[in-house]
Amino acid sequence: MLKKILLGVVAALILTPTVVAAAPVPAPTPTVTFSLLTQLPSHLAVGEAVQIGVRVETSEPFAMAIALSDAYYPGRGVRFDGSAAVHGVTSADLFLTLVGRSPTADLAAVQDWPTDEDWPAGVVPLAVRVGARFAGGALAGATYPFAVTVS
Repeated sequence: MLKKILLGVVAALILTPTVVAAAPVPAPTPTVTFSLLTQLPSHLAVGEAVQIGVRVETSEPFAMAIALSDAYYPGRGVRFDGSAAVHGVTSADLFLTLVGRSPTADLAAVQDWPTDEDWPAGVVPLAVRVGARFAGGALAGATYPFAVTVS
């Protein structure tokens, strides 16, 4: 009986360092900086196009960085053309194209979008959302809200 207990204790002592040594070490949290490369427009003419650029800089290579558009009135007033994405680097310039589509004079005022911003009547509230995803699951993001009048 003592032999079985002693054998169990020895087995536990042998396995414990192996289990502790096999525990994964969390990846360091990368430092991420987002910065606008262009001014956010406040007025467009119907048919006028502008590019909006955002730079993503990180301390570790990201799996993917992406810039996407968001609109309170999707398809009204303006049109965003596409999205921009880059993989596997530490710095990227991402550009979205915004085109004036139709006048915005008839649009109602908007409150608390995308977070707590309030917008007057006659503008289309928009946002550029930028994010970076890293190996191990870390995420970072930024939102740039703005409004555009189209005439």
